[in-house]
Amino acid sequence: MTNESEAFSMLKKIACLSILFTMIGIPSFAQKITATIRGTVTDSTGGVVPGANVTVRGENTGVTRSTVTNASGVYSFPELQVGTYAVEVAISGFKTSVVKGVALNVADDRAVDVRLETGAMSENITVEVPAVAVQTIGGEVAGLVTGEQVRELPLNGRNFLQLTTLMPGVSQADDFNTKDRGLMSHISVSVSGSGPGGNMWTVDGANNNDVGSNGTILVFPSVDAIDEFKVHRNSYGAEFGGAAGAQVNIVTRGGTNEFHGGAYYFGRNEKLASSDYFLKQAGQPKGPLKVHDFGWTLGGPIIKDKLHFFASQEWNREQRGITRATFVPTAAERAGDFSGPLIADCSSDRPIDPLTGAAFPSNRIPANRLSPAGLLVLQLYPLPNTTPGPGSCNNWVTALNTPINWRQENARIDWSLSQRTHLMLRYTQDSWKNNSPSAVEQLWGDDPFPAVDSNWDQPGRSLTAQLTQNIGSKGVNSLTFTYSANVITVTRGGTNPQLNDQINSAIPGIFPDSIKEYGANRGHPVFFARGSYGDDLQNMAPFKNNQNLFVLKDDYSAVFGKHFFKVGAVASYNQKNEDVFDWGSGESSQFGDAAGLTGNDDATGNVLADILLRGMTFNFNESSADRSIRQRWRDVEAYVADSWKLHPRVTLDYGVRFSRFESPYDLGDTISSFDPAHFDPALGGDPCNGVLLPPGSDSCRKAGLRGGTAGPNRALAKTNNYFAPRLGIAWDVSGNGKTAVRAGLGRFFLRESLQGGLNLGFNPPFNLIQGGFRTLDSNQEPFADAFVADQGTPSYGIDPGGKFGYNWQWNASIQREIARNTTLEVGYVASKGQRLGHPYDANQVPPGDNNHNGVPDRLDFIHAGSNSAARAALRPYGDFGNISIAFRAHTGSTIYHSLQTQLVSRFGHGSQFQASYTFSRAIGDVPTGGNDGGNNSPGSAGVSLLENPGLDRGLMEIHRKHIFNSSLVLVLPELEDKSGFVKNVLGGWEVATIAQASSGRPVTVFTGSVPGLSARVSGTGYTGNQRPNRVVDQPCRATGGLPEQILNPAAWTLVGFQLGTFGNSGRGVCEGPNFAQVDASLYKNIKISPRVKAQLRFEVFNVFNRVNFMAVGLRNSLSPTSATLDTGRAATATTITAFTPSGSFGQATGTRDPRQAQFGIKFIF
Repeated sequence: MTNESEAFSMLKKIACLSILFTMIGIPSFAQKITATIRGTVTDSTGGVVPGANVTVRGENTGVTRSTVTNASGVYSFPELQVGTYAVEVAISGFKTSVVKGVALNVADDRAVDVRLETGAMSENITVEVPAVAVQTIGGEVAGLVTGEQVRELPLNGRNFLQLTTLMPGVSQADDFNTKDRGLMSHISVSVSGSGPGGNMWTVDGANNNDVGSNGTILVFPSVDAIDEFKVHRNSYGAEFGGAAGAQVNIVTRGGTNEFHGGAYYFGRNEKLASSDYFLKQAGQPKGPLKVHDFGWTLGGPIIKDKLHFFASQEWNREQRGITRATFVPTAAERAGDFSGPLIADCSSDRPIDPLTGAAFPSNRIPANRLSPAGLLVLQLYPLPNTTPGPGSCNNWVTALNTPINWRQENARIDWSLSQRTHLMLRYTQDSWKNNSPSAVEQLWGDDPFPAVDSNWDQPGRSLTAQLTQNIGSKGVNSLTFTYSANVITVTRGGTNPQLNDQINSAIPGIFPDSIKEYGANRGHPVFFARGSYGDDLQNMAPFKNNQNLFVLKDDYSAVFGKHFFKVGAVASYNQKNEDVFDWGSGESSQFGDAAGLTGNDDATGNVLADILLRGMTFNFNESSADRSIRQRWRDVEAYVADSWKLHPRVTLDYGVRFSRFESPYDLGDTISSFDPAHFDPALGGDPCNGVLLPPGSDSCRKAGLRGGTAGPNRALAKTNNYFAPRLGIAWDVSGNGKTAVRAGLGRFFLRESLQGGLNLGFNPPFNLIQGGFRTLDSNQEPFADAFVADQGTPSYGIDPGGKFGYNWQWNASIQREIARNTTLEVGYVASKGQRLGHPYDANQVPPGDNNHNGVPDRLDFIHAGSNSAARAALRPYGDFGNISIAFRAHTGSTIYHSLQTQLVSRFGHGSQFQASYTFSRAIGDVPTGGNDGGNNSPGSAGVSLLENPGLDRGLMEIHRKHIFNSSLVLVLPELEDKSGFVKNVLGGWEVATIAQASSGRPVTVFTGSVPGLSARVSGTGYTGNQRPNRVVDQPCRATGGLPEQILNPAAWTLVGFQLGTFGNSGRGVCEGPNFAQVDASLYKNIKISPRVKAQLRFEVFNVFNRVNFMAVGLRNSLSPTSATLDTGRAATATTITAFTPSGSFGQATGTRDPRQAQFGIKFIF
């Protein structure tokens, strides 16, 4: 069955289920895209008034609903669309009371208590309530971004994502990208201590996460199509699920009883922008920049008071200069001539001929000893175009002109079928393309160089259909179906794309192209960075990936006495089809450190010469073929909750959420997982030894292998049932809604990203891996036992217990109305993550002298050089060879404490001000910088030493000690009563600003490769997360020197480092570059007619042109350009006695955008 037919079949099934659920009224769960008005009606003495007729009317749509107060005088209107309402209460013997201006925001639970006065029903009493109200119900911590903020604040790239950072407790990673859309727009924000991948992003209730990474979203609603959105930051109610972090709940605009719309254009170019810092330092011209953003909106009635529509369309056409700066070889060096001048602390030492132990004649590698393959590989580097300044290694700095095109269509229908039934339909589709030179660059697997590059394409789709019905006089039911999808396709581009095929021809694969998914079109082999050449050589193309999420949900609520009950459930069927390798180069050999001509660490001491010298061997591995894994999973969740009015001023909310999360399985049952508990020493290196297979699978036997154990189910993990209690209490201190004290507590389970399940496609018997040592020009063994067995070895495993991680969240806060439409909130907000994904190398060399030869095993591992068999014998699963086995357990934990404050004020006609401050601390032992820990690969954040996992506990990447944000929209008077000149020149102005500042991200320093050693210095066999020693009397931050020199090179050392041990430098020991920026805009509103106005806009981003260096790309690996060993030989050395650090160590390689400005014009009616 094709992906398209499978998706169509699922749509038909869900349509049938929707009809069935509607007919029989089964309560299910719905993500909250609506809101509730409820309250108590009393008389002048405070006695409750039962039987009162209560009517709510949308002030802009005319939609009405009615109910009657119960015996406790309580009424409720759940599942109302976002908007402004009037509440009318009438009963014989009392004057009719009308409460106007009740602003109902997404997921609000708004208390509107009404006190009636004795009199005739024909007499009306009208009350106007404040637009900003104190929250007197519930214990959650949440913040609202209004539609006016979305449309009026200056947003670089017109992307709503930036506004999420205005909330307290929101920590943005350096790669959090609010300027771009598509795959370039990373959503890596931590909210109140949760990992960035733990957040749920929804549009009208539809899941908007790319669940493969939880790092990007599917569609980017146009800012002119957003009504508002809310960020639920801590301890939200049981009706929310699917995430352990925040819920970012976006609601799109709907039509009203009047036609409204507009058209707009925004434009900018490089003349309105400042130069990038690195381009300016290198004397290079400003990067090109051309942006054209234009679109329209239209909404209004089809049938007044009943049927309304809203539609929008937006295009963004951009040509942008992407700044890239790094150290590259000269033309002479690329040809094997190293006689030229060296750049101090940057260039590798002049190469030594391994055959003689002396320098090559005239420091040139003889032509007959040059590797044809190596000559081609070095053509991937561009040639230098500038001379590095003092303290810098960057001899190539440029701005590559990249095209980025985006388009979106959006349409919504709201239909009041009757006073009791409402239907909402909304569909959004995005199209995003970025052809080479790719601005995505190193998102997944492209190096920064233009020769061989990638073209990216991602369309996205989102659909919501919601039917809301009044059931009897007490209940309301809302049935929702959502569909979310995207397709990612990457093809090859670049200035010299044919170089990719030339390299593939020159470096023959171990496995034939005929069995590889992309054959000869695969990405060229990977060369991992060494020394001052800090960029891996790799290519993303070709690659494909798509997802389809089908979700059927329902929400039922009703009032019983003083209780407001809610109950519901959600059922989903989900598809994710993705290539196992997240890059095209994954099908080719991946080359690590050079091992020498003879495999005895007799390399040249120069990383370029190693590549160029014919016969040089390298650590390598190669997989037999890429495959597309078709992951499928089903989730079922249910909840029950009650909001109990314990006292006229006290509300207690309590509930529980049940979640049945199913681990994803592969549709073809072609994944397997390594489990150490099932490893049988008697089976030795059988590739299926310790491997868990789907039940009934005999794939290992068919491959002629003896190992393989049937797992508990196709998902290779148990399906678990999770209970998540929620509790909240709110106290209206004075009873007048002016001051509230609230507290909340809850447990929230995490649905991890799918990367871990995708990695299981690497394992045998479905994928074979060849590793060991090889040369570039030949796929034959260069010496005996250079290769490990070619039947493959297990590479990845997941804890078969299948326990999902979770957060405990709690808070206590006080909120006070300090003036009309102005509130101040101060709170303590905390969270604790438990059972979080914790990757490590299961085949790590253990401590001690287990072979009893008088030398610790980890030092033995270093001494073994390129002797794979000797190194393998030191590993716990050495029968598989000298390999790492990435395994993800669920043993990680985090803790977060914070003070969060927020001031919100609305004043004048459309003016508003908001400010927040957060003081916080985030500590943990898991990788939480960019995802949810769903990836199996340990990378640079896995467990350093299995015998002492506490070494990895420290300040997390999400930690920011101080965070400040503010925004202002100031609408100045139109001066309608003044003369024409005064009114036209001085009236109608508007000012808007965003100001943000935060402490820097904690930085961890690692050790890289050391010349003369083919293993890393700690000898664990795991190349990531090894650390140097800290120099106690040196500050970690650099003082003086180049502005981009962030870390102090003298603060870390390898001198005296005992090989086979672990350095004392901890996690997150140094604060990276901080961040501060002010964006501002000036608008002129010109009234063309009573219903039509034009708005001229001038917006400036980073007004003061502050250089904000980023921790992403910071050279935090202490990789020496040369080192001296105590014995002079790797085979006997125990200590590093001297080293020369790379001159680029501690330097930032990227900045956030310099000052940019744009003009815009809007026509609004």
